[in-house]
Amino acid sequence: MINRHEIYRSRYLAGCVRRYSCWPMLREQTVGHHCWRMACIFIEVFGMPRAEVLYYCLLHDSGELFAGDVPFGIKKQIPGLKEAMDRAESVGLHQLGLKLPELTQEERIQAKICDYLEMHETGEHEMNLGNKYAEAVMLDTMHLAQKLASESCMSEHVNNWLRERGSVKHVR
Repeated sequence: MINRHEIYRSRYLAGCVRRYSCWPMLREQTVGHHCWRMACIFIEVFGMPRAEVLYYCLLHDSGELFAGDVPFGIKKQIPGLKEAMDRAESVGLHQLGLKLPELTQEERIQAKICDYLEMHETGEHEMNLGNKYAEAVMLDTMHLAQKLASESCMSEHVNNWLRERGSVKHVR
């Protein structure tokens, strides 16, 4: 019999956690798919990073096996929730025997931009499949990526990536 402790230690199951559980989506996305695509987008936008950055991208949401995937934007709306969820995800990472590497400030910003761009791409794909509810996901995350890139002098990289993949109509 498998107990809860064993489940929370499964790195395989960490990649199977479903995302967008509180948003109408046509296709399921897992943490594993999100993290893989985020790492790919990082390379596409900023070039090949240090191995530690790729490791971070590939595992950054693994703690959600224990903590769950909180709907996008909610952590900013509810006072104290971000800190509590960060602690819960940290416990989850510890149970998995994972420690995320230290990133430079620039690498952290680049990773966050790519996190947003992956959500933008997922929203855009859902829109192309006919899911009108995904427009909010697509536009909100693109604007956040562009805002963070602008504040960090990385706009050219982000906007070039958006143009290359056909998101020109949305690029400011």
